[in-house]
Order: sequence, then C-alpha cells, then structure tokens
Amino acid sequence: MAKKHLSRPGPRVLIGLIAAVIIIAVFFALRTPPLDVDVAEAVEAPLLVTIDDEGETRVRDIYVVAAPISGELQRVDLEAGDPVVAGQTVVARIMPAQPDFLNSRNEAEVRAQIKALEASVQSSAARIGQAEADRKLAEANFSRVDALYERGFATRTAHDAARAARDSSAARLTEARGAMNAARFELRAARARLIAPSSSKTSGSALAVRSPESGSVLRVVQESQATVAVGTPIMELGDPSDIEIVSDLLSSDAVKIKPGSAVLIDNWGGDKPLKGKVKLIEPFGFTKISALGVEEQRVNVIIDFVDRRIARERLGHGYRVIVRVVEWSGDKVLQVPISGLFRDKGQWSVFVMRGGEAHLVPVAVGRMNDERAQITKGLEAGDEVILHPSEKIEDGRSVRLRDD
Repeated sequence: MAKKHLSRPGPRVLIGLIAAVIIIAVFFALRTPPLDVDVAEAVEAPLLVTIDDEGETRVRDIYVVAAPISGELQRVDLEAGDPVVAGQTVVARIMPAQPDFLNSRNEAEVRAQIKALEASVQSSAARIGQAEADRKLAEANFSRVDALYERGFATRTAHDAARAARDSSAARLTEARGAMNAARFELRAARARLIAPSSSKTSGSALAVRSPESGSVLRVVQESQATVAVGTPIMELGDPSDIEIVSDLLSSDAVKIKPGSAVLIDNWGGDKPLKGKVKLIEPFGFTKISALGVEEQRVNVIIDFVDRRIARERLGHGYRVIVRVVEWSGDKVLQVPISGLFRDKGQWSVFVMRGGEAHLVPVAVGRMNDERAQITKGLEAGDEVILHPSEKIEDGRSVRLRDD
C-alpha cells in the first residue's frame, strides 16, 4: 500500500497566522481595562446643615462662697458632690483674725499716743468744770434779769441777752462733755492696740459660714486650714442637675443662627445625640487664639437642653460635648455625598455611571454639610454617582463596580 503524504501550509497561511497573533497581542496591549470605582445613588432624604463646634456644660446658677471676714479658715470637711441645704449646712468655719504684733517703733508711738490722749481727757475735764461754772453764772444772771423784766425794771434787750448767755453756756457744757467722751473712746482704742494676740482658739468663737443655696458642692477652692482675707473664695455650690451648655462659635457662624434654633448634642458619652435649643447669643464677642495660632473672633452661645433630665443625668459641670446647631433643614432633598463632587471649568460636576461608562454631568449645588450636598439641577433620584473620582476617569471611560 502506498504511503499518503500530509501537505504543509503555504507561506501565505503562515504569514496570515502570524499577523493575526500580532494584531490580537497589540489589541490586548493597547486596550484600556475598565476602572474599579465606588458609587452612591442620588437619593431624596432629609438633610441638615449644621454649625458644629465644641461646647462645655455648666451649672446654670453657681454660688461662690467667700470668706465674710478675715481670719483663719478651719479645714473644710465637705467634698465635691456633698449635698448642702440653704441656711442649714455649715460649709466653713473662720476664726476672727488676731491683732498683729507691734514692733518697738509702733509700740512706742502707741504709748505716746496714749499719753497724749490721757492729757486730752484731763484737759476736757477742766473745760467741763469751767463750762459748768459759766452755766451756773449765766443761770443766776438770767434769773435776776428775768425778775427785773417782770417788774418792768429791765429792757427786753437785756432779757434776751441774758437768755442767750444762759443757752450758750449750756451748749458749751454739752460740747465739753462730748469732747471728753470722744477723748476717752480714743484713749480706749489706743490702749486696745497694745493688747497682745491670744494663742487660745476655741471652736465656740469661730464664725460658722452657712450655705446660701440648696444643692451640691461643685468644687472646694480652699480645703486646707489657711489664713484668708475678706472675699477669698472657699467653695462653689450649685444644682448639678440644672445645667446648660456654652459654646464659643465663630462670629461669622453666630450671625447665621437665632434664639430657638434646634441643636443636636453629640459625643457626650451616651448612645444617641441629645436635643437642645439656642437660648441666648451673647451680644459681644471676644478674641481667641486657635490651636494653630490664628486669631479668631468668637461669640458665646448658650444652649438649653430639651430632653428630660433622666436622659442626661450622667452629665455634670464642665463636661465636653459637640454641639451641632441647625442652620437649615429640609425633609425631601435630592442629595449626594460631597466626595462625588469636583470643580470642572469653574462649575460643580459629577461622574455618573451609566452602561459601564463614566459620564461627566454638570450640576447645581444648593445647601451642603460635612457629608452630603443638595443637588438642585443635573441629577435625578437613582443616578449612580462615582465617589472620589481620580484623574484617570474621563467622560466615556469604561468603569465597573469595585469588588468588596
């Protein structure tokens, strides 16, 4: 049997196969693969635009108990958190201040003053004696002139002069006695300056300072025994359940809100935010240096709690919170995450994913907060907006959802 020989492919077929392989390789080398992207739908939902800043809780009415007299404050037994009753609880005891020791020079001056005052007392006694003699003489003279006047042997002028002399002598006697009393009191005061400080300190002689208001001790300013002057703060009292929030907002933000504006109180330690409202925007501002060293003009905003006390019973005086004052709110607002927005030729734009491609869409943006933005024109609910678009994404570029 004759052998059958296989025919080899011709040169044209080989060239065609090689060309096809090269074309396929070039196609795959030059082909742009789809980019992996993250998307979020444009949705209609409630939107809040808030002004966020730090706040601090404080007791609404704080009473500072200060020393009513100068003296030695006894050690304070009360501690922060202890209850107090107005007019009953003794919050502090103060021993009246003892007189200071006199040095030799001051003591010599006081003793010389005492000698001078003793001489003044003696001089006053002599003037009293002289005034009494003048008064008796004037009384006798008036009696004689009065008798003559009654019988018509003295003129009215003489009678009036005698009466005036009698009254003047009585007044001079009263003045002399007053001067003597004043000299005696000054002498007593001078002698009191020589009294040496006493080393005896009994609890019965201490002044008891009582609580001016019912509540709790917030802070003990001076706990240890010490010498205090009049007006020295000893402790702070108040009702820890009756608290408010103070937040210093930028003045440019404070003008956007008004009393009664709703407030969300966050990061206070609870499971969900608390509700509040703006009570007062103080009419004056102040300068504050930020953590970056920038001068800022700020305004204190006072916020009241709306929730019941039981919802915030763990909050106390001086606690840090985050306040979110509502500047604007809407119930059904078309919105997208702000991470999908970017500026293109001076206009807000987004990339929308349609049919596996990215399409550049100019949009009009309304209100905006830290996370989402209101879209007033350019999108519809359900459009898939590409988040965090990179420089590789262009209009018409193939894209696909990123695998989780």
